[in-house]
Amino acid sequence: MQYTLKTLAAAAALTVAGIANAAPVTIATGESLNNLKLDGGTGALSFSSSLITALNVGKIVITEVAPATVNETVVTTPPFGSTRTGATATAPIGSVTLDDTTASVLKVSTSGGALLKADPLAGVSLGGTLAVTNIAVDLTTKRIYASITGNFTGVANNTYAAYDNTEITTKDNFYLWDYASLTGPTVVNAAGTYTNAITGLTITTDGYKHFVSALRLYELGASTLQGVTNFGSINSTINVSAVPEPSTYAMALAGLALVGVAARRARKA
Repeated sequence: MQYTLKTLAAAAALTVAGIANAAPVTIATGESLNNLKLDGGTGALSFSSSLITALNVGKIVITEVAPATVNETVVTTPPFGSTRTGATATAPIGSVTLDDTTASVLKVSTSGGALLKADPLAGVSLGGTLAVTNIAVDLTTKRIYASITGNFTGVANNTYAAYDNTEITTKDNFYLWDYASLTGPTVVNAAGTYTNAITGLTITTDGYKHFVSALRLYELGASTLQGVTNFGSINSTINVSAVPEPSTYAMALAGLALVGVAARRARKA
């Protein structure tokens, strides 16, 4: 079969038009797109062993920021008592951004997170807090954003901040980490459960400065955190169910109407 130049040009035009019409669409949990409903899911941020070591050096406490939950792994190590060996913050998925043409996942956002609290410790920290919440993973740029809350007045000179609760602020959509790789399906085109693993989280330069400022790290605390080359991984699960097409609803209503007519005739008979 041979194609004329006119046919090829028309096909190319249709392809370009299709690409132009494709657009990112964000749906929240409970909403639907293309006859599929986002039922929810979770994103679990697991801290790497090297990050746990840095947090242990600073005796930094991790607590949850609702609706997320935090689980820690603690082992007994005589004669030193117990040691934290792991921590995972699990947050519910709040929304997913999809390409409305290809159904490719472009971004996944969660709600809640974790609060880090450092008490004053000689040579490590002057005491401070940092909340990391509302994590959003951008699959296109391989960047991870979050809302961070703390005292960031020390960011300008890359050191700890002067202690002042009135200076605590929140920075939304803050570019915090990059990630190295993602495994698992990234096209949501049918009902089911989609599970992915994002690994190799590395902190940005600004991210490190904000950690140091908010937790008021210095000397050993700052240098130990700076030595962390892998902050951990994120395992996500997206749950999707099918939504009947309008014609299905129409057929169901028609069926109910026929049942009602039949019931009335039966009573009259």
